[in-house]
Formats: sequence, C-alpha cells, structure tokens
Amino acid sequence: MKMKRTKRLRRNRFIFLIVLVFTVLTVSKIIPRKWYTNADFNIKTYVSDHDQDHDGVDDQSDILQSVRAYIAMKPKYHSKYYGSGYPDDEFGVCTDVVAFGLLGAGYDLMMLLNEDVKARNDVYKIKTRDKNIDFRRV
Repeated sequence: MKMKRTKRLRRNRFIFLIVLVFTVLTVSKIIPRKWYTNADFNIKTYVSDHDQDHDGVDDQSDILQSVRAYIAMKPKYHSKYYGSGYPDDEFGVCTDVVAFGLLGAGYDLMMLLNEDVKARNDVYKIKTRDKNIDFRRV
C-alpha cells in the first residue's frame, strides 16, 4: 500500500514539474505561441457606425479598448459601496467591467440606468433607489 502511494506521489510530482516547465517556457516566450486574428478565420472585424464620445474611435473599438484597460489594472473582487458610484481604488465587481467599458466610449451606465429606473421603476421593482449602486447590482 505504501509502495503504491509513493509511486503515485512521484508520478504526480513529475507531472507537476512537466506542467511547470512548459508554463515557464511558454510565458517566457521560449516556446513560440501562435496568436490568431480574425483574418485567420476570414472574419471581418466589426466597426460601429457610432462614436458617442467623438474621439475618432468607433464605439465598438472604444468599449473593447476600455474593457482591456480596466482588466489590465487587475482589480480585486470586493463588493464595496462608493459614494461617487464608480470604484476609485483597486477593488471592483463583475459589473464594473461593463460599466468602465461603456464609460470609456462615452456612455455613463450609472446615469443611463438611473434615468431608466426613474422612468420605469415598475419594471425594476427597486424599493429604495440609490443611483450610486443600482447600476452595479447584478
């Protein structure tokens, strides 16, 4: 019994070591990795006709760039209340990815949702409205 356990432990360590070495070699770009693009699959990149913030970048691209920038900050998950509505520290929740993506394209989700809740509260069924948090609720 002890012999089987020892063999299994050695095998698991060996597999772990192989995976670790492969990961290090891939991350350090010693082992090349193919990155695919839309062109590789004959997919035409969608470009929006709108530019809400008039920055010369279509909304679709603006949202994607803003989401990537937000994710690159590596926010830590923590549900927390912010008086200004939007998180201003290293914390966030999943809906913040959407909110910051839209904000980067000129769409203020907090304002848009607050206006919609005011206009159609019967649909939302929110007893006590709070514009600083309603847009972050899932």
